[in-house]
Amino acid sequence: MRKRDVGDTSNAKIGTVEEACDRYGFGRNKIREIASDAGAVIKLGRSVRINFTILDHYFDSLSGE
Repeated sequence: MRKRDVGDTSNAKIGTVEEACDRYGFGRNKIREIASDAGAVIKLGRSVRINFTILDHYFDSLSGE
C-alpha cells in the first residue's frame, strides 16, 4: 500500500483513522474505540473512515460545552 501525504484535516468532515490520530492525538486503537462510542465510524467495504463532525460534538459534550 502506498503512503499518502496527510494534509491539513482541520476543515475535513471525514477522514481515515490515521488522520483522526493526527488530528486528536490518540493512538489507532483508542481513536477507534472513542469513535465507536460516539457513533462516528463509517465503514466502506474494508475501509474505515471517521466522521470528524460527530467526533468533535462528542468531545464537546464530554467537556461540558
